[in-house]
Amino acid sequence: MRLMDHHDNSQLVKRDNSNDSSPIPTPSPPPNNLRVNSIVRLTTIFDDTRVGKVVAFDNGSNMVTLHMKGSKPGLTSIAVVNLIHCREWVVIKEPTDETLEPLYPIDINKLKKRQTENEAEKKKEASFVNLKASRIGQSLFRDIKKTMNQVIRWSNNDILINNTVRIVEPYRTENVSIDPPLQSTNATNKKISAKGDNDTKTHIIKLVEKFWSDQSKVALNTDSNLTTRTKSGNSSKTTDSTSTGSSIP
Repeated sequence: MRLMDHHDNSQLVKRDNSNDSSPIPTPSPPPNNLRVNSIVRLTTIFDDTRVGKVVAFDNGSNMVTLHMKGSKPGLTSIAVVNLIHCREWVVIKEPTDETLEPLYPIDINKLKKRQTENEAEKKKEASFVNLKASRIGQSLFRDIKKTMNQVIRWSNNDILINNTVRIVEPYRTENVSIDPPLQSTNATNKKISAKGDNDTKTHIIKLVEKFWSDQSKVALNTDSNLTTRTKSGNSSKTTDSTSTGSSIP
């Protein structure tokens, strides 16, 4: 991408695509007054407006790079926009100097850390998927995951919370149990662990009870709607039959 050369000073370019059947306008020459350090406002064909300082421009691809304010105070953003996909562009302020200011340094370590965290999160999300489990089991897993995202996982087709509280098929309250503690755990730790496990089990049982209660309400509403539609259909048929019979001389 090369820096923008000096051109004339036409201030506004607007494209009318009202007669174009495609939402993407056909390529046309870009505005000839975009200069480095000028402030421009671009409006895309999706009505997304961006305002920023021109950092670079490539005439061959109609790509302009803008330096814009970030979403938070003290932050900045860099956007690369294809002018072919813009319905309007206007120069708000001409530059007094076309010497390009140095861009902010990139914190490579911060980017690597963010990448590692994102990869770990994606792997964790993938571990939440168990296509071998029943539909009800997957629904219950997602329901519990809303409040216990950090401690829930699959163990084959069992739902395991805190590595101790287990829910086996068919995932009812009576199917909630506590795994036996490790033999190496001493008596004091066993007592503390047992209390925590019992508290977790009690909480999970309440979540399972609510889940099945909600399932019953959904099933009841579905049956009610189906019955209403059936009665309405039968009533319509009866009316049609009566009307037909009364029309006979």
